[in-house]
Parts: sequence; C-alpha cells; structure tokens
Amino acid sequence: MPRHADCKICTMLETAPPENLVLDGEHWGVVAMREAAGVLMVFTRDHDQGVGSISDAAAAGFGPLIKTLSAGLSASGFEKTSVISLGDNAVHTHFMLVGRKPADAPIFDNTPLMARLACKEGERARAVAGRLRDGLKNSGLTA
Repeated sequence: MPRHADCKICTMLETAPPENLVLDGEHWGVVAMREAAGVLMVFTRDHDQGVGSISDAAAAGFGPLIKTLSAGLSASGFEKTSVISLGDNAVHTHFMLVGRKPADAPIFDNTPLMARLACKEGERARAVAGRLRDGLKNSGLTA
C-alpha cells in the first residue's frame, strides 16, 4: 500500500515506536497511543471518504478486529471498550478504542449531543429510518 508523505495517518506506522505498533495489516493499522494505556487508534490503510466508503475487505475485517482488540483490552484489566469515530478531518476511516477501567467515569454522555442534533425533523427521521430498514432487508443482513 503506498504511503503518502503528507498524510499523518499514512506515516503513523513508520513513526510509531515498535512497542506501540499493534497491527500493520493489509487493510487496517493499529497503534497504541504513546502515554495513554488502553487507548488505540485503528485506521484503514487506504485513503477513503469515511466508513461508508471502506473496501469490502476492510469492512469484513472490522468486526473481528474490534472484537479481538476489545477482548485484549479486557484481558489487560479494562472493563469495557468505547469505540469513537469522529474522523471528519482525515482521508482514512479511523477509530479510537478506549479501554475503560471499572471506576472510570463515562466518557460520553449523549445528552449534549442529542440536544445539539435535535432539530425537530421527526417526519424526515422516520423516512430515513424506513429507507435504512429497506436497505438492510435488500442487503441480506436481516432475517
């Protein structure tokens, strides 16, 4: 996979200290954040336009990868794993996995987010949900 010198994520695997490199795979890279135990950056190796545009091969590997990483965090003393994706400013789909210890406060409270997103578009929201249901039925992902 070609690396792009001007892309921070492309060069991350090359610059990460070996002890922080978790995975240098064909479709996904994983780097442990240097001084934050249990915090991982998981990213596609391809440039893409977000989660809806990742390759089929990357999509097929995503679930098993996240499950395996979460199990590894659990075995390292973390109670839960939060998965955060806010990659609006990158040309890679990327996620932060954050291992949470039993006494940790929640890192996300959806109340402010939902207040920010609340725009009273109930009819449109139901129409979008219907299109999504139809798409799932047609995809074979639902019974």
